[in-house]
Amino acid sequence: MGDVWAQLARFRQVKTLPDGSRVLLRPLAKEDRQGLIDLFSRASDEDLEYFRDDARDPAVVGSWVDHLDLRKVYPLVAIVDGRVVGDFTLHFGKRYHRHLAWVRLFLDEAYRRRGIGTLMLCSLTDIARMLGLQYLYIEVVSTQYQVIKAIQELGFRHAVTLLDFFITSAGKTMDMAVFVLPLVDSSGEF
Repeated sequence: MGDVWAQLARFRQVKTLPDGSRVLLRPLAKEDRQGLIDLFSRASDEDLEYFRDDARDPAVVGSWVDHLDLRKVYPLVAIVDGRVVGDFTLHFGKRYHRHLAWVRLFLDEAYRRRGIGTLMLCSLTDIARMLGLQYLYIEVVSTQYQVIKAIQELGFRHAVTLLDFFITSAGKTMDMAVFVLPLVDSSGEF
């Protein structure tokens, strides 16, 4: 497994987008601290509403870089023209959840619907398989129709809807849908 972690620390993928721009996917690094802070500073209030932490606070976002440990959270960033435009993460389970990872996604609004999110999520899926994980799961507020459609197109299946499981800063409750992607077939084979 040590070789896998070394490979993942060096992971790189480059793709040319339909508009001719190039995107680099790689793990988040210490030198990305300001780029990640800038990414979340460009986020809308609506986008930030869905985060567990206050991603508008530079100290919070900076702490994600300062406490970087790829064996706990594997953050994959998208870089276009030297700018961090996306941050997708695998949050690894422990003990009885060690066979799965929770996926968190954020892509700069200016770079959505260009294939970057799909590329990043497919890359994280490949990385999860390399690590021997059996499931990925994503929690999505049930009103995020475009996100739901996109992850379903990638094979994630609706597992459960938790009623009133999400509350906005204004106090409105919303349903939270959980989607799961099995990484093994029914026989347990990868």
